[in-house]
Amino acid sequence: MTSPIPPAIQINDLHYAYPPRIQGEAPVEILRGVNLQVDRGEFVALLGRVGAGKTTLCMTLNGLVPHATGGIFRGDVTVLGRNTKRHAIADLAQAAGLVFQDPETQLTQMRVEDEVAFGLENLGVPSEEIEERVMWALDAVGLAAYRDRSPLLLSGGEKQRVAIAAMLAMRPQVLVLDEPTANLDPAGKGSVFNLLARLAHERQITILLATQEIERVARYAGRVLILHDGRIGMDGAPAEIFSQAPRLREWGVGVPQLAELSDDLSRQTGRSYHFIRLGQAFAQLRAERSAGFANSRQVAPDELPTSNLQPPTSNLQRPTSNLQLDNVSFTYPDGTPALRDVSLTIGAGEFVALLGPNGSGKTTLAKHLNGLLKPARGRVLVAGRDTRPLRVAELARLVGYVFQNPDHQIFAATVEDEVAFGLRLRELPPAEVRQRVEAALAPFELAPWRDLPPALLGWGQRRQVALAAVLATQPQVLILDEPTGGLDSRSREDLMAVVAAYNRTGRTVLLITHDMRLAAEHAGRAVVMLDGRIAFDGRPAALFERRDVLAQAKLAVPPVVRLSQRLAPYGLTPGMLTCADFVTAWQALLRRTGATTPGTESRQAEDADGR
Repeated sequence: MTSPIPPAIQINDLHYAYPPRIQGEAPVEILRGVNLQVDRGEFVALLGRVGAGKTTLCMTLNGLVPHATGGIFRGDVTVLGRNTKRHAIADLAQAAGLVFQDPETQLTQMRVEDEVAFGLENLGVPSEEIEERVMWALDAVGLAAYRDRSPLLLSGGEKQRVAIAAMLAMRPQVLVLDEPTANLDPAGKGSVFNLLARLAHERQITILLATQEIERVARYAGRVLILHDGRIGMDGAPAEIFSQAPRLREWGVGVPQLAELSDDLSRQTGRSYHFIRLGQAFAQLRAERSAGFANSRQVAPDELPTSNLQPPTSNLQRPTSNLQLDNVSFTYPDGTPALRDVSLTIGAGEFVALLGPNGSGKTTLAKHLNGLLKPARGRVLVAGRDTRPLRVAELARLVGYVFQNPDHQIFAATVEDEVAFGLRLRELPPAEVRQRVEAALAPFELAPWRDLPPALLGWGQRRQVALAAVLATQPQVLILDEPTGGLDSRSREDLMAVVAAYNRTGRTVLLITHDMRLAAEHAGRAVVMLDGRIAFDGRPAALFERRDVLAQAKLAVPPVVRLSQRLAPYGLTPGMLTCADFVTAWQALLRRTGATTPGTESRQAEDADGR
């Protein structure tokens, strides 16, 4: 009789605490009784707040916890029949591949091809097979043309794809990924999720993905785990988990935008809405409206959210300029052109989202604004001053830059020293330094960690420290490079609330992001980069109508925007940018048309069209 196939991952009553952060303190308890079974070929998404223990749980699967970290470990973790307490990390690495959140912790070689081949060479794989695996892995992540490039010269998102390719080439039977798409553009995120789904389905590779990519989890994952309070707080299919929006919100975990809209509509209209996907939402709302639309009309302009009543780009009145690029071009030392004759003016007090695919020139453009890079041709003006003769330290008084990777700018011995460094450099009075440090720490609740080295904090908290240090200097221009990648819903909202408040004081914000929902909710202007040039410059609502630009730049329209566009023939004015906008317009439409509660016909239509 054939014995049943054992699960790929089996975790029984797992407790883990890190060693004390500083001498004399108690161990830092993270996991408090995790029980989990994952079968072969499952695609499982692991969600939870920053600091919930997702990374720690991932590292238990290849033995880094506790073999490399130390600490207190109780319980059992078994991967493909190997108990991690009794096997070395090197042995476990052949069973469970781990892709870290920060790709730079994994990149060691000078060429992309060598990076992907490195692990295979260490395993003694024949050279012909190495070549085949390397090309397959690079093609899978969209980097086949990059094999001779240096990983050091790639964008953050491209580095992340190299790290994923290196692990895919090893062909592990269990693939564990910790926020692998946090810095990828929408096309890159989609290709990685597609690839993971194929690996699970076609090759029966078990996927455990720690992520904050809620929209894609709803579409691709077969199962969702919520890590809360050190345990698995929820475990089920995406539809089952995301239908519990109030509870997830209470825990600080996000839900797909349409699940959020469904909950908001239900609470604010007194009706019952149930959807998490575009097809489901369109079917239910269309069915609700179609019966009464023969005599209906669109909502009057005075009933619409004012954010959608802005004039088109050509008519915009720009405020006084404080950032200006005139015909700027720049090429990196390896010959890669990054900016091609770029001209751009950003006025004082604007909130601008800088969008575009990985490698399009976004970060290169931003680094010209604080003097880290100087134009090969053209000129850059900050507050009317040419940046070419200015030192970075001089420009830092005007332009604060928060890097995509916080570890590129954090260096001080403690959190407090990091936030105070720029202030002390300016020789501000000690009392003012203390006041500004307190004000910068407070919004992120960082005061309890003020005496700790920043390196001991999690990735999300290190992001907050980097932003707090820049905000404390009170620059006139704040540049943020992918500030919310890897953050949970509540941390993302808290961070952006601080940034929005800063913008309301009249200071300029330039937000580099791949998060189109973030751009829709916060930016008054969107600039799209493509191949080192500006492909679009206007309001987000106008961008979402430009299918040509969106397709070329591989940008995704937020689900609520897409839903409002599809419902336009049924009386809803398109261009709703947020859930709040949509609810306001939908309530006005209900009042105007005197709609009745959807009945059986509506539910049948939802079932037929929403799958």
